[in-house]
Amino acid sequence: MKQDSKRHKTQYYKLSSELRQTLIHLICLKGKKIKQAAQQLNIKYSVAKSIFFYYRNNMIRNKQSAYLAKRCFYRTTTTKVIVYRIITQIAGEQVSSKIVHQTTTQISL
Repeated sequence: MKQDSKRHKTQYYKLSSELRQTLIHLICLKGKKIKQAAQQLNIKYSVAKSIFFYYRNNMIRNKQSAYLAKRCFYRTTTTKVIVYRIITQIAGEQVSSKIVHQTTTQISL
């Protein structure tokens, strides 16, 4: 048994943080597939997939929870009522008139 475990020992290598950031940049911002980005950077597909899934599960969710923890902002609104009077005249004589109320809302920062 001990001989079999030594014979099938795989070597692991650690990727630099620059290579990891480049991989995430290619996948997230450039829109490349994981396989294409892995081939471009000459790394194994399984390694690239692991790095991206770790990023997606940990980093993106942490950023979203940080946005949820922010305090809500508020703005003051002012409402104005504008009154229009529409007068219809034919040959100088008033035929009808109508009063229109319009409400406007103004948001101030």
